[in-house]
Amino acid sequence: MTRLVRIEILKLRTTPALYVSSLITLVLALAGVTTTILLAGRGGTPAVGTVANVSKTLQVSAVTSTVMLVLGILSVAGEYRNRTIMSTFLAETRRGRVVVAKLLTVGALGAVLGAVTFGVAVAVAVPVYAVKGVHSLPVDLPQMWIGCILASMCFGLLGVALGALTRNTVGAIIGGLVWVQIVEVGILQSAVPSLAKWLPAGAGVAVTAGPDAATLLAPGMAALVLAGWAAVLAVAATSVVSRSELR
Repeated sequence: MTRLVRIEILKLRTTPALYVSSLITLVLALAGVTTTILLAGRGGTPAVGTVANVSKTLQVSAVTSTVMLVLGILSVAGEYRNRTIMSTFLAETRRGRVVVAKLLTVGALGAVLGAVTFGVAVAVAVPVYAVKGVHSLPVDLPQMWIGCILASMCFGLLGVALGALTRNTVGAIIGGLVWVQIVEVGILQSAVPSLAKWLPAGAGVAVTAGPDAATLLAPGMAALVLAGWAAVLAVAATSVVSRSELR
């Protein structure tokens, strides 16, 4: 397994997707942090320095999770598209182990990306808030940091699972983003919040939110739900790849 993980790391290191996605993550996260602080209190948004404002400012897991979902899909479905999966499975005939190696690699990458992005976001937010006269952040930073790590990791696992189940890069990316951004966030979170909070996007938001968020699960429960979704789909993907014919 160690050898397979090293191979997966090498694949990621030698493709532009890793570097492009990391750069996009940092740019979008930092842009979101600065604009949320600078535009606080305008157009009905929470006042600068309030719990609601700071929580929204540091919700960078929305960016890291989306990026990791796409990167996870590319790590599997991209190999099917380029037909490099054939040589991978010839080198390791136990195909389930290949999927597990991809899950471990992408999951670890998601954890690192989430940790680094949240750390950079805090490092930028603190001086910008200080300029606005806010010298203390009224949120649980360790919880938000751990939540960002967990969300990024789990969405990476979900991406790997989707890529393995569909074997179609474009279809999996479009389907995954439509489900998360339109179905869950755009429709269900407003129309049926009691259902939406048990789905991946709702749980992903809740792991970095406070326990007083009325429409969300408590962070601990949300972490279990999100990990459960990732585990179920990961097991399903491993089973399907192990049993299906190569094509």
